[in-house]
Amino acid sequence: MLPYSHAGDRRPSPSVPWIMPVAGTLAFILSLVALSADALALRLAGLSLLAAATGWFAEGLVARVRARPDGWVGPARAMAYPKLPSSPWLAQATLALRRLRARFDAIDWTGDWLPGIVAVAGNLVVLLGVVGFLRVPGWMDTPPPLWTAVVLLLATLPAVFLQRLAATWSPGDGPGVGDLLRAPLLSLAAGGVASLFAAQGYLWANGVLYVVGGVIGACAVESILRAALQLFMPLGPTSTRRNPALPWLTSVLRMAWPRPGHAARWLRDAYGIDLARSWVLAFLARAALPTGLFVLLLAWLSSAVTVLGVSQRAVVERFGVPVAVVGPGLHVHLPWPLGRARTVEFGVIHPLPIVFSGKPGGRLMAELASAGADDAEGAMGAEAIPAATADRLWDGSHPGEASYLIASRSGDRQGFQVVNVDLRVVFRVADDDDGAMASVYGATDPAALIRAEAGRMLVTHFSSSTLDELLGENRAGFIERFRDDLQRRVAAFHAGIAVVNVVVEAIHPPSGAASAYHNVQAAGIRSDAMRFQSEARAFALRGSAAQDASRTVNQARAEASEKIGGAQATFATFQASTRSLHAGPDVFVFESWLTHVGDALNRAHLTIIDHRLDSEKATLDLRPVAAGPGDTL
Repeated sequence: MLPYSHAGDRRPSPSVPWIMPVAGTLAFILSLVALSADALALRLAGLSLLAAATGWFAEGLVARVRARPDGWVGPARAMAYPKLPSSPWLAQATLALRRLRARFDAIDWTGDWLPGIVAVAGNLVVLLGVVGFLRVPGWMDTPPPLWTAVVLLLATLPAVFLQRLAATWSPGDGPGVGDLLRAPLLSLAAGGVASLFAAQGYLWANGVLYVVGGVIGACAVESILRAALQLFMPLGPTSTRRNPALPWLTSVLRMAWPRPGHAARWLRDAYGIDLARSWVLAFLARAALPTGLFVLLLAWLSSAVTVLGVSQRAVVERFGVPVAVVGPGLHVHLPWPLGRARTVEFGVIHPLPIVFSGKPGGRLMAELASAGADDAEGAMGAEAIPAATADRLWDGSHPGEASYLIASRSGDRQGFQVVNVDLRVVFRVADDDDGAMASVYGATDPAALIRAEAGRMLVTHFSSSTLDELLGENRAGFIERFRDDLQRRVAAFHAGIAVVNVVVEAIHPPSGAASAYHNVQAAGIRSDAMRFQSEARAFALRGSAAQDASRTVNQARAEASEKIGGAQATFATFQASTRSLHAGPDVFVFESWLTHVGDALNRAHLTIIDHRLDSEKATLDLRPVAAGPGDTL
């Protein structure tokens, strides 16, 4: 059992000095383990444990100070100073250093400074950690692992037990050390539930961690501010010292609704603000009722005053009956509900594109309304990128266009064509008083009325016309006739609307047909290019073939001429040999024999033996002949 004594419903902090450092050390170790995880919920729980460890460390220091006996005086440092130097300057400097050291020795570092330093350092790390973790991008869209929720929820049960056990420890009038576990309890329970939902795919539950981080950060800021304020406030006796690392905000985290009495007591205990002694609050309490009634009377009387701008007018009602139409300026009438002024536009022009929304939720109507506003106000700059609604190319998508079927002729056949029409109606509320009253009581949505009537007129017009008639129609005549008919139809509803103009931006085939036409044109161009390329290749092949044929014919002709020449030469030689044979057969034969022998000898290797040599001494030299064939040895 812990050795503490009972004092009312709360017991003072344990008198054993090592309990708080031990609890702080365990919380510090657990915080390091939690901070090493990747899940943000665990990291926030680690930061809350780090804040609790800071509070327990500081509480241990403050408890030592509170345990000091009455009249405690810090230990004076007994020192034997050497003799002062003989030089006057050195003696003065030595004395100044000794006095400075005596001042430092007189400071109670443990009781006056160390708890505040611990509170500021620990909570500053917590605050920076919260800000850094919450600024990491992408954690809202990342589901945490399921074991994170299991760990956090399981850790909640022992944390509740420890918090209830430590809730009875109180240093006095301030918050108890058990309140330090309220922030870790919140981070464990809320973080565990949020992680459980986020792990199942409900990523919106990650937003709960913003609340957990905000509570931890607020407690850290309060502790830092309280520690900083101690520098400018008298500390008082040591028995009444308070731990600056015990945040008062954690006392609000309880399973009960806050009550005004508790709030007043919290302000008195935390910051010394006693609301019961404030004359300002007492005066406000006495003057609240008459002041509130006076303010309500002024607010009710202010409903009798109407200020109209230059583009406004109003229909004034008295007991529910319209009595007048007033222009711009300050007007006074009966207050509500006896009278009222219904505001009406005065001279404001509205461009309205005639198109029917095919998108759910009326998004197209919103786009068209914004496009008309841009056109009317000229808000687009000269160098700005134009919006999609400003695309006026007939082959592009334009949300202000409506498609209609129209009769047409293709050759001898009758059919239908689709045309897109970009038509806008410019209208305003009628300038006269009757128009203003009709606008107030005759129509609640003038734009819808004009759009419906203009749509019916366009359908009727295109169903009774052909495409040729439409393209050849006088545009000015069509606009004037359409405007007059539309004004007559709208006036029949007594809506107080004046059709100022009808603007026909374009009448053309739909963008799909234009795209198909462009595709056909591109296909024709591609086919022409392919045809020209094929013709070029054919011409190249034909030229190459003609060149090869001409070369072959010329070679054949050359060979024929060569053979004919050779035959003619052989024939002439034969005739000459025949004539020589008839003229002298012996000579011709001998000459022919010599000719053939000479030719044979030119192609043979000769060995010549002299017949005059002695047959017994004759030798044959079989060494290879170095000279050419036919040489004589």
